Amino acid sequence: MRIGPWLRIGGTTVVAAFIVWRVPVAALWSAFENLNTRWLWAALASVLVMLAVRWLRWHRLLAAGGVQVAQSDSAKSLLGGFALSAVTPGRMGELARCLFVAESERPQVLLLNVLDRALDMWALATCAVASLVALAPRPYGVFALAVWLALLPIGIGLPRLVANLHELPWWGENFRERLRAAGQSLQTISSAPFTALATLSTSLDLLTFFFLLRAFHPVNFRAAVVTFPWIVAAGGLPISVSGLGPREGVAALLLARYAIPSATACDVSLLLFVFSGLLPALIGTFWLMVAPLRRRSPGWSENLETMVGRT
Repeated sequence: MRIGPWLRIGGTTVVAAFIVWRVPVAALWSAFENLNTRWLWAALASVLVMLAVRWLRWHRLLAAGGVQVAQSDSAKSLLGGFALSAVTPGRMGELARCLFVAESERPQVLLLNVLDRALDMWALATCAVASLVALAPRPYGVFALAVWLALLPIGIGLPRLVANLHELPWWGENFRERLRAAGQSLQTISSAPFTALATLSTSLDLLTFFFLLRAFHPVNFRAAVVTFPWIVAAGGLPISVSGLGPREGVAALLLARYAIPSATACDVSLLLFVFSGLLPALIGTFWLMVAPLRRRSPGWSENLETMVGRT
């Protein structure tokens, strides 16, 4: 048995216990008493639009990489990745999207999946730079912006970088050759439109976070811009289960600057995970469970369409 998972579970337990010790469960629950549910509906709408944008990006990225799949199949692989990411550290389960396509296309989809995640990381880094510009004294903010501009060629060249992953030493020879062949199609991908879509989907996640903040506390948008990337980055660290613990600790620490109580900050952080991570994972899990049932009952979808038509 590997030690890694047990260390992550232990780390999650220790951090969560510390947070509960500093922020009693009663305080976490009482923070919901003044919850403004209208902002929760706005957060839900933002999440659904984010999922639509991510699906559009993934479907177009597959097509640009030479993988022709139906829209339903690209949505299935995206949501299946979400389902697996909810139970893996650092959302690494998203890299399993290739399991939901034909075996012959898996090397190519794997590389495109890595590229898609790299675009998400680039978009989050852009949000982090915006946070530093808004938070830090002007010289530090200008320096952060200059570093981002200096690294911009890396963002533009992400498809070519990912195409060279076949050179990593841990692949078997057979799979290495398949990755090398699959990487050739990535060389021609223009990253600009996909970077724009990644920035848009991350911006929608930021908007979801702002709506959740407003549901608990009257705070301005600048607070969300400053704190969002660091809370998300803490939740993505592969040291806990689903980011539980580090994400809430960082949220409590950063949001205290805006007079937001620790209990409220933890609740907002947990709801951010529920809306942006757990909800898509549940949709993906439901899809994966329903698909085999539809194959076993060919007339099921037709009967449902007939019932909907009658209503």
